[in-house]
Amino acid sequence: MTYEVHEAVAHVTIRRPDKRNAMSVAVFDQLHEHAEQAAADPAVGAVLVAGDGGVFSAGIDVGVFGDQIGDGVESAFIARLQAAFTAYEDLDKPTVAAIEGYCYGAGIQLAIACHLRAVAPSAQLAVKEADWGLVPDLGGTWRLPRLLGLGRATELTLTARTVAAEEALAIGLAEVALGNDDPRGQAHEFAARLAAGPGALRRAPRLLRENLGRGRDEALAAEAQAQVACITGPDFTEAVTARLQRRPAVFVGA
Repeated sequence: MTYEVHEAVAHVTIRRPDKRNAMSVAVFDQLHEHAEQAAADPAVGAVLVAGDGGVFSAGIDVGVFGDQIGDGVESAFIARLQAAFTAYEDLDKPTVAAIEGYCYGAGIQLAIACHLRAVAPSAQLAVKEADWGLVPDLGGTWRLPRLLGLGRATELTLTARTVAAEEALAIGLAEVALGNDDPRGQAHEFAARLAAGPGALRRAPRLLRENLGRGRDEALAAEAQAQVACITGPDFTEAVTARLQRRPAVFVGA
């Protein structure tokens, strides 16, 4: 894996092209490490997760299955893998999955842990666990129904069918369409715009996610608290000043 920062965007890239970027235990651990690295770096305003060689990820490396069959899997081991994906959901900086080619099993579960998904025309997404006699166990059963609704999440989980980019955008499995011409570059440009945005863009994903589980009054109170933080921060002042001066705002992301 690699971790590089360009224009305030942390690029977290799975580089196992010979394995179609299938995830080994080492990849999970490095994903978690890089999420924490991005969270701690004040120079990072957004994170772009991708795979090398025109493939996002074909899923979990079958070698991981082999290692577990003999000794039996423990819930603590699964929790270790789950934490690597949850770290991207919990980041208080926008996280974007740039999806090209295969995005299967663990790949799609990583993608839906990110705040947004950008798909190239080559993208193929599938919840593949049923083909292995398994259930999604890396956050898929929690995140998919919230993203797509219970019925569609159930259908994709039971059938393990492949969803192309156009359908992914239509059903809400992806939000951003990329073109054939340099999709990774386009995804970077999108993430860079988010990285250059105000601190509100760092607060909004957590607020939206957590308000799904709150009652109305608690959700409204959380909104008010977040808004107070925005109004008293430097970016709101900069937005107002820039508007009055008829110039583009330059935000610090606070």
